[in-house]
Amino acid sequence: MALIQEGFVSADTYNSLPTIQEVADVPQEYAADLEHLQELLARHNVPESISIRLIHRHYDIADGDAMVFRDIALPAHGTVEVMRATPIASAQLHGKNFFVSSTAQLQAYEYTTETTVGLSEYETFIAEFVEIVVQRKLQHKFGLKINHRSEMEVKADQKEFEFPEEQCTITIPITLPLPEATHEIDVDTDWGAVDIQHKRKRGKTKPRPRPSSTRTTCSHGGPAAPEDCRGECAKEGHGGPAAPEDCRGECAKEGGILFDGRIVQLGTPFHGLLNNLMEVW
Repeated sequence: MALIQEGFVSADTYNSLPTIQEVADVPQEYAADLEHLQELLARHNVPESISIRLIHRHYDIADGDAMVFRDIALPAHGTVEVMRATPIASAQLHGKNFFVSSTAQLQAYEYTTETTVGLSEYETFIAEFVEIVVQRKLQHKFGLKINHRSEMEVKADQKEFEFPEEQCTITIPITLPLPEATHEIDVDTDWGAVDIQHKRKRGKTKPRPRPSSTRTTCSHGGPAAPEDCRGECAKEGHGGPAAPEDCRGECAKEGGILFDGRIVQLGTPFHGLLNNLMEVW
């Protein structure tokens, strides 16, 4: 049986994957399993473009769609990565994030428009990875992420934000201006090889594994509390208490943008980035 399952993941299967909120504690609760998988990366000396992925979804998809990542160059801000549901037939897509399916095969569940690193030369690693995931019942916890660069070009840590109003996520290098939030939860979502030099027997001459050079987190700002929202509205000159949704709507009328539970005010650097992004995409 082939190690990698061909074809696109069905909407039913994708929509059954856990949300990021449901797996937020998995990296801590299954830390020993995660470290074992990271050591597997090191033992097989796989490139940095292959890493361990926390299995999660942000939104549901419809039949005939897939969640697709694509890079968008912003003239004033550099490059950001956007993920949103896209018709399968609309573009040439390549697997980016993979889970281990019920048939004990790697199955892509999220895709990219960029050509990804080929996995055929890493069959021994994939076979062992799949075996470990099945044995330890980690199918809905850890998978693989395949970067679309043969070598990691982006050296800055990144944060992935949800943009519910546009049903997409935006991954931004932390070197770019980031929005502030009164309540925020960061969850690490991918990991590279760990240094297992100290575990090797004396006299071994295997090359030292390369640790992951970047860190990717999902950042989630909770809905603004009424008092926070009233405070924001007060800055804009609105009077009297209002329901949170009404207050956020009023703030948006002043040129603000609702983003990941935050109100991004007009004139802030991140407001400019979002405006630039929506003009381009």
